[in-house]
Amino acid sequence: KFGRLVVRPDSGDPATIVCEVITILLEQFKEDVKVTSTGHKVLPPYIRILQGDGVDWESIPKILEKLDQAKIAADNVGFGSGGSLLQKLNRDTFKCAFKCAEITVNGTPRDVFKDPKTDKGKASKKGRLTLQKTETLGTYKEEDVYKPRQGEDGVPGGTGYLHFSPCKTYVTVASGMGDVSKDILQLVYKDGELIMDQTLEDIRKRADIPDGPFSA
Repeated sequence: KFGRLVVRPDSGDPATIVCEVITILLEQFKEDVKVTSTGHKVLPPYIRILQGDGVDWESIPKILEKLDQAKIAADNVGFGSGGSLLQKLNRDTFKCAFKCAEITVNGTPRDVFKDPKTDKGKASKKGRLTLQKTETLGTYKEEDVYKPRQGEDGVPGGTGYLHFSPCKTYVTVASGMGDVSKDILQLVYKDGELIMDQTLEDIRKRADIPDGPFSA
């Protein structure tokens, strides 16, 4: 029975990543690859590419142009996009995302993180986290300050566990190295139970700026 495997690349420059992934697949499945009348290579019908990362009205033509230059048929790839076709306001606007940072295996906690080689901006913090005022931190060494992975062969996830805010007022302490008693973050939800119930009005007031839209 006919089936189709859909490969979905993520992170990195969309045009480069799509072309590289299809090139690899063309080599791996070369016995079933076809060539169109225009000289462009087409993957066998049982495998295709779906590009959903970084897709908008500007990136799609760039991807197709790079494929054409490599003599790869556009039929190999499909595009998925939501609001990016209308506006570009999403979680990446403020670099906001929720990631798993720690798991417990047989009673032992382990750090969890992501650090794509093709996009340093998507590296996440490791392990159990606390958010503290910098003034509560005490003394620390230079090597304790977080530094991103240096090159493709660098330390995955980077080094150091202190992530300072740009203003240096706050610091996220990673890998369980923080002081829980000084953690500014409050527990709201745990194991399916709502610990702290907050109204939309409360959240708006807390997020508002002086003389902002919700200050009246």
